[in-house]
Amino acid sequence: MNGRRMKPTMMSRVCLSLIYCAVLLTVCSIPFPAYSEEMQTPSAAGSNSIISRIIIEIRDLPRDDERLKAMAGNLVFLKEGEPFSEDRLRDSIDALTLANEFREIHVDSKEEADGISLFFQLTPLRRIKDITITGQAPLFEREILNAITIYSGDAFVREDLPKQAELITALYQREGFIRPNVTIPALKDENDGNFIINITIEKGAYYSFDDIVIRGNRSFSDTRLKFKMKSWRATLRPGSSGRFIEEDLRKDIEGLTSFYRSRGYADVTIDHDMKKNAETGSVSVAMTITEGPRYDITFTGNKEFWNMTLQKDLVLFESGNRNDLGLKRSIRNIRERYRKAGYLETRVSPVEDRKQEDEQTVRSIALVIDEGPQTIVGSITIEGNRTLDEEKIKGQMLTRLPGFMEKGAYVPEKLEEGMFAIKSLYTREGYNAAVIGETVRWSDDKRHVDITLTITEGLQTVISSAHIEGVDAVTREEAYDAIKLREGEPFRRYMIRSDENALAQLISEKGYPHVTVRSHTTVSKDTSQADIMYQVAEGPKVAMGEVYFSGNFRTKEKVLRNELELNKGEPFSLTKMLEQQRNIRNMNIFNSVRFKTIGLKENSDTAHLIVEVEEKKPYFFELGGGYESDRGLFAQTTVGDHNLFGTNKYGWIGGKISEIGYRGDMGLVEQRFLKTRTTLSLNLFAERLEEFNQEFGTKSYGASVGFTRKMSPSLTAGLSFSLEQREQYSLGSATGDEFQSRSILVTTPSLNYDTRDSFIRPTKGIFSYCSVDVSTGLRNSLDNFLKYRVDVRYYVTPFNRLTLAWLGRAGYISTYGSDGTVPKDQLFYLGGTSDVRGFDENLLRYDAAGDPVGGRAALSGSFEARIDLGGNFELAPFIDTGSVRRTFDGGGSDSFRSSVGIGLRYITPIGPIGLLYGHKLDRRDGESAGRFHFSIGYTF
Repeated sequence: MNGRRMKPTMMSRVCLSLIYCAVLLTVCSIPFPAYSEEMQTPSAAGSNSIISRIIIEIRDLPRDDERLKAMAGNLVFLKEGEPFSEDRLRDSIDALTLANEFREIHVDSKEEADGISLFFQLTPLRRIKDITITGQAPLFEREILNAITIYSGDAFVREDLPKQAELITALYQREGFIRPNVTIPALKDENDGNFIINITIEKGAYYSFDDIVIRGNRSFSDTRLKFKMKSWRATLRPGSSGRFIEEDLRKDIEGLTSFYRSRGYADVTIDHDMKKNAETGSVSVAMTITEGPRYDITFTGNKEFWNMTLQKDLVLFESGNRNDLGLKRSIRNIRERYRKAGYLETRVSPVEDRKQEDEQTVRSIALVIDEGPQTIVGSITIEGNRTLDEEKIKGQMLTRLPGFMEKGAYVPEKLEEGMFAIKSLYTREGYNAAVIGETVRWSDDKRHVDITLTITEGLQTVISSAHIEGVDAVTREEAYDAIKLREGEPFRRYMIRSDENALAQLISEKGYPHVTVRSHTTVSKDTSQADIMYQVAEGPKVAMGEVYFSGNFRTKEKVLRNELELNKGEPFSLTKMLEQQRNIRNMNIFNSVRFKTIGLKENSDTAHLIVEVEEKKPYFFELGGGYESDRGLFAQTTVGDHNLFGTNKYGWIGGKISEIGYRGDMGLVEQRFLKTRTTLSLNLFAERLEEFNQEFGTKSYGASVGFTRKMSPSLTAGLSFSLEQREQYSLGSATGDEFQSRSILVTTPSLNYDTRDSFIRPTKGIFSYCSVDVSTGLRNSLDNFLKYRVDVRYYVTPFNRLTLAWLGRAGYISTYGSDGTVPKDQLFYLGGTSDVRGFDENLLRYDAAGDPVGGRAALSGSFEARIDLGGNFELAPFIDTGSVRRTFDGGGSDSFRSSVGIGLRYITPIGPIGLLYGHKLDRRDGESAGRFHFSIGYTF
């Protein structure tokens, strides 16, 4: 340091020792990042010294030096002109460390005539700007990133790179590769001093199944067992996709154990011996199966429950039966089931018979059930209740009299729960000393009980006064509105804590996060009155300080600041703080977001926020293809950027081609239009379409702009505008005004309600959509109409492997300002994969020539039962119906046409692939009996 260092006095030596110990404890207790941090403390500082100067120096000046210097100044809680404090120095070092911006923090001091000068020398850390990976196949990039401990935006520490190579190597070894080689060079970006990590993976050879020997399997063949093993089925795949993965073998053994148990072999054990040859890459596995006896369990004496119901209680076929523990648990489960049905004396006795069948031991166990009498509640009498009426009290009870959908079984545990609920009811009314007693009178045959509940209410405790002291941050009226225990209300002791919390939250939101509320209650001797005093200690007022972002190499800082709910200088609000954290986390451009608040723990008058983000890869490329019944062979591709120019805008260009035409799109989505919660979507498109069985085609191009806003987590409102140049052309010899080029302006308000648990594979919830197209022809009146659409779907899963799905759709066109004619390409058509299966595309209604007929009204409905078969397969019987009405040429019929059918789907991570067959219920002359449909994704 420059300047003469004064000789420390005895007092300063003591203070120096205290500072050193304090900082040492700080260093030991702080969870440091994975880089070394040099911390030196002032060489001399008297505890009563005044701080004359604070100098902050940033070493190795980066481009954002002023930002770092301002950050450091805000995070140093010592102030010039104030007495030096060891605690504040420790807090400052803690804050600078927590900020995760400096790899070295050096603090020194110098005693001068006017006080003590503090010198902070800070060396910024460098960050990982990007992580690129080559050679990762067959694994995905995300699997690699999940395996390592560094991430984009993290502090760069060169010493950590060998550890990352070890982690990736271990991952590939677990995935079956023998000697993978991983290199991780780091390249410095000279523009900003940060680093780009390049991970290169040379996978090398992999293990393959050479042989698997299964011994001891008498009941099931080798082939059947092997086909149940993922590790063995992999050998049927080519290349590295067929490699041997040890974890798969472990899961296969668990799966085979479960399979054996489900077939009655509850005592089965499977041992294996695995030998790997790293030189040849071969793996040999010898499995020894000890099947044990086959259990044949039957039930006798059961009248209340079916055998199928009692089978659910047999846990030995799921968890095994070592030392007969599974059988004993199963018997307990059966007895408990009977007890809940009112059979309080049920006995279950196992009667065993061992025998040999085809050289196999069969352990036949008959569970002999002596159900005993079922006890039914004959009457429920309430006595002693003066304040609460009998019906309200009985409403708290789980014990019921026999009636509609109620057997009236007597279960002592339910009676106890009901008495506790009645006690709670009285407590809510201020009767804190109420006593609930019960008398149960049994009939001689123990088949009926009469229950009498005797209630001793005691005195009601009423709040005679409620006072709040120590509040300045809010008005008296606001404070009293926050509490529920007010003068004249019943005294509920359990609500005191909630009132304390409500009052504290109210005051905390005004900028007092350190507020504490303590209550004191005085109850009169006769317990009829209670006085409550809430004592408030507001603590220091805290304002919102600076917000610092790191890791946002691409995302502009102003975009992140748009998500903030708190501005600098505003009273600190925990609710708004959490809200802005949710806002940033909900941005779809980050893999992870971490928040750190600095200043609250240190009791500072300002709280600063540190936000560390890990950006997603912004660019994407998608390519797909396949076959679907409604469009034939198809291919599609999309390229885009999820974070266009770092502005959180989503831009893309895409195209698709199929047997029915092609389409090109270019779009842009703005998540925060004009800094609001409204989403703006822009789209340019061009399309040529000739749908199956139609006698016309369409060419169109245009632009659309749409606005959507979430009104609630489930409800979304939308408004869109589209301008389209459209041309309908005949595929035959037809002519008319509708085949001329048309310019159309469409305004579409819409509402979307969605409570589904999954977009890809819903099992419960509701989806509904309604919209109105206000269409206006700019050159003619053919497109002057209102088109109404309603789509409602409902999903429920009554059983574990069964999902029921309903669909209802309706559409209606109402013309205005024209002769009532609507072009064919604007009408509704039904039939095909997307609505009424079993019919050809668009041919639910057709004319005498066999051409499709469209209408201004359409109704359709579908029902599916989706049955999970296991192994990612799903069986789906269905019934569809629909009707096309208000046609122009009168061909066909207005009546509903229906079909039934069944489908088989294979569930992939991105949705199902299905083959379905629909059979016409009202087949007409000349029609086929039905039709196959191949689809990707659910119909609804």
